[in-house]
Amino acid sequence: MPVLTLPGTGRSPTVRAKALVFEDSQSAELLKQIELVAPSDATVLITGETGTGKEIVARHLHELSRRHGEAFVAVNCGAIAEQLVESELFGHEKGAFTGAQTSRAGWFETAHRGSLFLDEVGDLSLSLQVKLLRVLQEAEVVRLGSRAARAIDVRLIAATNVDLEEAMAAGHFREDLFYRLNVTQLKLLPLRERPGDILPLARHFVGVYQRKLDVQTSELSASAEQRLVEHSWPGNIRELENVVHHALLVARGERVEADDLRLSPLKPRGRASVPAGDGFSMLETALSRIFEAPTPKLFERIEETIVRTAYAHAGKNQLKAARLLDISRNVVRARLLSYGDLAGTSRPPASERPVAAPASARHTRVRLGFHKFGVLTVVKALGTFDALLAAKGIHVEWCEYPAGPEVANAIQSGEVALGVVGDCPSVLAQADDAKFVYVAAEAPAPEAEAIIVHEDSEIRSVADLRGRSVALKRGSNVHYLLIRALEEAGVDYGDVRLTFAVPEKAKLAFESRHVDAWVIWDPLLSSIQHTTRARVLRDGRGLTLNTAYYLANREFANSFPELVDELLIHAVKAVEWAKSNTALVAELVSAQLNISSRAIASWLKRHPATGALTPELMASQQTIADTLYRLQLLPKPIQVAEAGWRRLAS
Repeated sequence: MPVLTLPGTGRSPTVRAKALVFEDSQSAELLKQIELVAPSDATVLITGETGTGKEIVARHLHELSRRHGEAFVAVNCGAIAEQLVESELFGHEKGAFTGAQTSRAGWFETAHRGSLFLDEVGDLSLSLQVKLLRVLQEAEVVRLGSRAARAIDVRLIAATNVDLEEAMAAGHFREDLFYRLNVTQLKLLPLRERPGDILPLARHFVGVYQRKLDVQTSELSASAEQRLVEHSWPGNIRELENVVHHALLVARGERVEADDLRLSPLKPRGRASVPAGDGFSMLETALSRIFEAPTPKLFERIEETIVRTAYAHAGKNQLKAARLLDISRNVVRARLLSYGDLAGTSRPPASERPVAAPASARHTRVRLGFHKFGVLTVVKALGTFDALLAAKGIHVEWCEYPAGPEVANAIQSGEVALGVVGDCPSVLAQADDAKFVYVAAEAPAPEAEAIIVHEDSEIRSVADLRGRSVALKRGSNVHYLLIRALEEAGVDYGDVRLTFAVPEKAKLAFESRHVDAWVIWDPLLSSIQHTTRARVLRDGRGLTLNTAYYLANREFANSFPELVDELLIHAVKAVEWAKSNTALVAELVSAQLNISSRAIASWLKRHPATGALTPELMASQQTIADTLYRLQLLPKPIQVAEAGWRRLAS
């Protein structure tokens, strides 16, 4: 049988991945299910909290199957950079993208005739979900850069700690893929709910680490066992393994004592569930009393009380408060920023605080499209926008796309209700029978997009790009900038070698000098100017307006015009507040975009304000449409005015 390895690491399975312990009565029932399911080739979906042993179960399924003599391949979908997932799973041919020096089989091909374990499958983007579904339906893969399909015979085992049914309801996971994966579901309970496994697992880890560390310690004392049984194990088996590993490092005798475990005696497992239940009963009583008298902005006040109390309870540690509330640190920070609880911040003005929602808007769910390097990333990360609209009964769902063209297409198709895109993507999308309308625009920012080259490059003018390679996102606003710059320099569009790539891949291609130039927009433009020895060859001034437009799905805008107004008002306010707190917001967004906070702050400072559409802006869009059609980049001529919103005209 092949050596079991973790893809990309060459390591043997972790100690935890081999800890097959099913001694609790509930675990024994799970074991029976596994034994029933294993002999078939049915796809299995394993669910459970992080660290509960999903890979253990996946490996056991493989060992009990008819494929046990073939490869078992384990892949963590959440640990692979998004732009590399497709190549990792399905493989690529030589030259398929910058850096693809040789052809390479993906993990599906590697697992041929064996089992493929996809952990954290809920982290896959919607576009990857579509491709995964096709592979499962057709039993074949097509490598990146190839048109040839390769037959595969793989038993798929998927796992997630995400509630996929909730993800489906939120539009983050495809229903057809869920039903394809969920042929058989195995649910792993958290360790605290199967206490009969705690000591057997602990003893297993003691034996393993005694051999690995070559120490004398070989057993647990009674007090240590008591401490282990009482602990609530929020980190499940992973936490238990780490606790035992550490204990054997510090234990001085033949036994592990309670103090060697370094577990707090203040949070025992046996008492953890009791206060929680009593606490919720007390909360229900308190809320009943609050509901007896009308209270202005009630939801906002309750949420603020919860966040502030968690923050205080966590010793004013944002990360700990986020863990207490089971939300992200960014959300906690955004709320604290809006409350004025962080040093150097101020509470947003009263005009930006929630007010009563119109009856027609209550309990409305709205999906918004955005891409990482756009203004809505700031709005999303800040969190105040969501809170403002939640108080009005409007629940916002954010859908991320690679760049503006994909956002425009999602609006066009009705996949999302509203989003912000550059000038070129909206024109390209309109050629596919306009199903969206322009509802607002940012002021022109021609200096916020540019063609850049390396500082030591011999390229001194746009004319020098003839015969050179240029990276850019196809159909983005900078695509039009390049067209105009080439025309100005007298260079034919076909005389430049174009490399189309999403911003992250284009950045890598530029930094590794696989391309001669890169056409990019803010905030990446600000970032590259701060961190790389690069210079601007030509920005958009005198060539393009570089205007970002708020687009709404036509049916949505015509059916809910007041709601569109509401969304625009609060998006504008959120951006305005972010611009007045640039340093703090830059710190918040920096980690998400992998861009320095200094570059984010520069971008925010020069980011234009949002306002109404003007005849000049629409005329500029028509010029773009005519140019793209002349270059045969549009399938037919279009009239931009046809995508104007009647409400704006009136």
